[in-house]
Formats: sequence, C-alpha cells, structure tokens
Amino acid sequence: MKSPLQYRLPVWPWLSLLILLVLRLAWLDAYTLNSDEAQHAHVAWAWTQGLLPYRDVFDNHGPLFGWLHSPLIRLLDERADVLTWLRLAMQFWYVLALGAVGWMGRRLFGWRVAVVAVLVAGLFPRFFIVSGQFRTDDMWMAMWLAGLAFVVGAPARAWRFFLAGLCVGCALSVSQKTLVLLVTTLLVAALLGLMRPAGTARTSGRCWLAALFGLLLVPTLFVIWLAMHGVLGDAWYGLAGYNIGGASKRHAALNGLWFLVLASAMVALTVRAVRRRALSEFDWAAFLALQGGLYLLLIWFVWPLVTRQDFLPVLPTLVLAGAGWASQWTWLAQRPRLRGVLLVLVLGCELAAIVAYAPPWKDKLAAQRAELALVLHYTDKSDFVMDAKGDAIFRMRPYYPVLESLALHRLRRGQVANTIVDDLISHHTMVVVLRRLSHDSARFVMLNYVPAGGDVWVAGRMLPTHEPDQVIDILVPGDYVLTDGQQRLSGSLDGGPVADHWYLERGVHHLKATNGAPVAFVWTQAFERGWKPLPPPAEGG
Repeated sequence: MKSPLQYRLPVWPWLSLLILLVLRLAWLDAYTLNSDEAQHAHVAWAWTQGLLPYRDVFDNHGPLFGWLHSPLIRLLDERADVLTWLRLAMQFWYVLALGAVGWMGRRLFGWRVAVVAVLVAGLFPRFFIVSGQFRTDDMWMAMWLAGLAFVVGAPARAWRFFLAGLCVGCALSVSQKTLVLLVTTLLVAALLGLMRPAGTARTSGRCWLAALFGLLLVPTLFVIWLAMHGVLGDAWYGLAGYNIGGASKRHAALNGLWFLVLASAMVALTVRAVRRRALSEFDWAAFLALQGGLYLLLIWFVWPLVTRQDFLPVLPTLVLAGAGWASQWTWLAQRPRLRGVLLVLVLGCELAAIVAYAPPWKDKLAAQRAELALVLHYTDKSDFVMDAKGDAIFRMRPYYPVLESLALHRLRRGQVANTIVDDLISHHTMVVVLRRLSHDSARFVMLNYVPAGGDVWVAGRMLPTHEPDQVIDILVPGDYVLTDGQQRLSGSLDGGPVADHWYLERGVHHLKATNGAPVAFVWTQAFERGWKPLPPPAEGG
C-alpha cells in the first residue's frame, strides 16, 4: 500500500497555482473596463432597494447573478471603488472554474496534465482578462464547468447527475446561452454514446431523470417568484423578446453554409479518431473537443451577436482536451525537460500577451472611480441620474432601456421610442453622464446642462452675457442658483422678492441680479457641493 506521502504533488504545481492567483490580484484594476460591469452592478444594487428586475430596472440576463451578489453590493453601498471589490469577488468563480477543469483533468489524464491544463487555461489571455471583469459570464462559465466536473470521467451515479443538472440550471438562471451549450452537449453525448461497443454499460434513465430534476429546480423557483410578483411577462421580454428581436447575423445563409461544412468535417474527424482509439468506455476527451468545437462554430457562424465572453465556458475544456492529446505523444512523453520548456514557453507567451493588452501598472478603473465619485458627490439616493447602462450604479435611471448595442440599433431604426428628453424632464433629472446618447438627446443635454468634469453634466446653463438682467428659458424644472462663478448671487425672479435660489418651473423666467455679474445658473445642490464653471481650454490645447 502506498503511503499518503506518495500521493502528494511536488512543490512546483502548488507554487505555480499560487503565482497564478497572485497575478489575478495584481490585475484587479488593470482589466479593461467594460460597460457591462456597471450595468450588472446596477441591477444587483436594485435588488437591495426592493426594486424588481425586468420591471423597475432593465435586464436581459437571468436573475440569479444579480440576486446572489446583491448582499455584497449592500455592503459596498456608495463606494466609488465598488468595481474593484466586485472584481475581487469574481475570483471565486475563476477558482471554481479552474478547479472544475483540474478535477476533470485528473480523472481523465492524471494530475500532471490537470495542472498543465489549469495553468494554460487560467493564463489564456481572453479567459484571464474577461473572467476578471464583474460580469454574469464569470458565474455562468463556472457553474457550467462545475456541472461537467461532476460527470466527466466519473462513474454514472444519480447524485452526480443531479448535482450536474443543478449547476447547469444555475448557469441557465444566469445566461440563456446555456441552451446552446446544452444542445451541443446532448448531441455530442448521443453521437459518441451510439459509437460505444455493444454490451457496454449505459447511463440509466434514473440518472437522466435526476439530471433533469436538478436542471429545472432553480429556474422553476425563479419562474414562480417572478409570477408571484407579477413580472413574469416583463422577464419574458427581457430574457427572450429583447434578445431574439435584436441584431441579425450578416450574410446568414453563407454563414450557415460554413457552419454546416465545418461542423460536418469536425464530426467526421472525431468519429474517425474515436473508432481508431476503440475505447470500451465513453471517450470523454473526444466529447470535450467536439462539444467545444461545435459550440465555437455555432457562436461564430450562427449566433447573431458575438462577444468575447461567449467563449469562456469552452476555452478551458478545449485546452484540457488539447493537453490530454499532447500527453499521448510518445516523443514528448520521453522528454520531461522538453515538456517543461514547452510549458514555460507557452505560459510566458500568454503572460506577455496579457501584459501587452492590459499592463498591470495601468489603472483602468481610475477614470470610472473618479466619475462615480463625482456623481455620488453631487447627488443623493433619491436623485435620478441619466447614464448609458447604469454607470452611476447606486442611482436610478430615468430612461428604462439601457443604451447598449442592440438598443442603439433599435433607436436608429425607430423600433424603440426615444423618450430620453421627456424622461429627463419628467423625472427632474439634474445629472447626466453624457455617453452613448443620440444626437438629439446629447444636443438637449449640452443646451440645458453644464459640464461638471469628464462626462458628467449638471442641470444649468452658462449665460451668453454677464448683464444683471437675464431672460432664462427653463426646460428642466428644479432648484437653481445664479452665480458669478465663485459665489451665489441674490436677485429677483419674475419681479418677486429678493432671494438667493429659486425653484424654476418649465418656461421663460426673468432673473435680475442685485449684487454682481451673473455667469451661470446651475442646480442649487451641485453648487452647494462645490460646482464651479470649468476653465476654458487653453489655446491650441
């Protein structure tokens, strides 16, 4: 009998994995900022306010991610560095995903291949960067990989299939793209199952029923909850209607033809390899390779909108299948030093690509933190802030749709009503983050708001002259002050008594300053919290 010491791994795998985690922490603020991060944070914040997703705030993702991370958002309330902490929380899903890959690799190919797959997949540039952002896709891919880890290379047991189904059901409650993963997985499993020799043990119907029960459990609970709160129809639009009615694939027929040709070739090569190997048990390596390959082809050639995060759940499994394939090369197996050199070379190239794309010494969140700090400084919890996708995170938006690619496409084609200006007025929105707005909406903001730093604008207007008598046309009602650029001025509104601030309704007003030369009128709350006219740009700057 082997002693426990003989089962222990050498030092280098543990040291390598530790270095990988240290790199993740070193890159927390260096990952490229994606607008989805603030949107997901805003949806999670809405849960903490008793607001309902799909009705009170827009969302086109499953509800599990926002609900699960809402307690963390509650703890981080009103922090400008909230995204750094939320990215730190994403490391749990990163570790879970790679742990699942290592678990599968150890069963299929041994611990050496498992460690290699974890390191190469963990440092794969696209996987490393995208999985470090705060986004639903991190949890999605982790739950999918965890689901696979319960059954890949393991004896078929009902409890394993139930837990696998439960993980996949959680993934489905995060992202509808899980359906594409499920379809490819079931098709490949059926194909390879048919190729097994006659008389070999088959997965029992009990196992499949357990998997189905696990799969439906979490989505069913959410459906019941949404129905009880009267937002099932809103959820259907956000999860299905909005996405299905969005962008269409260009050259769909040609892309479909390419998919059929390449998928057929991939299936043929896999069938040939499986027959040549003639394994008595299920060929899991071929399963991982074919499932990942077909999923990639579906995304590339069929899926209407391709994004970097779509590839997260299959990149590690393809790396694992490739590492397992390479481990069977006789010429490489006989050269341990060469294996070590190749591994170091691959990891070095990956790390160099990551550094080139996202240098760790550059803080990619600095501008976002400064902008959020400015918005939080000028506004209270009850104030509305107009932004593209929830950039203000802790503030409600006056306009329900988010301004992402599908919505902008619909706005340009007139498929969605552009009520941004009306909503700014009706919700008394005094702060706008001027990004992604349509031309007409942006023009309205620039005429009725003044710069406060970066893309943040507050309600007000710079005056064309500095005469004491001013005729002001107000389109955004609110409480305003008149200022000479440094202090507020007293004056009379429409012939009334002298005051130093006024609530101005929509319409034309006559303001007469009594103690200085007015430069601007601006939202009172912003002025009281330090707003001053920005200096004009330097000549030639």
